[in-house]
Formats: sequence, structure tokens, C-alpha cells
Amino acid sequence: MERRVRILVTIAMIVALAGLMLITVEPEIDLSVDQLMESPNQYEGDTFRLHGTVMSMDMNNDSLSLQGVNHTIVIDFSGASLPSGVDEGKTISVRGELTASDDDWTMHAYEIKTGCPSKYEAEA
Repeated sequence: MERRVRILVTIAMIVALAGLMLITVEPEIDLSVDQLMESPNQYEGDTFRLHGTVMSMDMNNDSLSLQGVNHTIVIDFSGASLPSGVDEGKTISVRGELTASDDDWTMHAYEIKTGCPSKYEAEA
């Protein structure tokens, strides 16, 4: 009888820990510049991952312009380290928070990653 109780208690603990892990992990939102700019108000103040192509960089102001097919957004990377592979025309992924400034939108980056563009494109 004692062995059965130990097994049941162990199984219950494993199930409880697995349940806690699933509850505390939120899926991360992953958007393209065009998807974001269709309804930016929906994401204001949220932290998410954004991907697009670097259009221009301003190293003096720690900012860059990230473009999609139809839209562009300013990325403030003063709160993140800029990887060495970031350059105009390169596809990057930025994790950060979206804020409104005047009549424009700015994403304050926490993390910037470079990589293969196919990584960020939806499968056809």
C-alpha cells in the first residue's frame, strides 16, 4: 500500500508542475511591420517580436527604420545592443514595446536579432 501512495503522490506532483509550467508561459506575438501597422493601437504598450527589413540607420540617435512591403516604423534601439550583422537591406527581428509618439509609432527595442530572412517569413 505504501508503494502505491508514493507512486500516486509522485505522479500528482509531476502533473501539478507541468500544469504550472503551462500556465506561466505566455506565447510571444510575432508580427511583420505590415501586420503591426494595420492596427497599431491594438498592440500599444505590449511587448512582442517584430520583423522587417532595415531601411535606414541613425547611429547618433540610436534609431533605425524598419520596413515591410507597405509600411515603415521607427525602432529605438537605445535599450538594446545592436548585433554586428545589422545593416541597411538586412532582415532583422526586434523584441520590444510599442509606443505612440505624436502622430507616429515607435518600438523601443529590448533585443535585436539577425538571421536568415526565411526564418521570419510565413510559409506559403
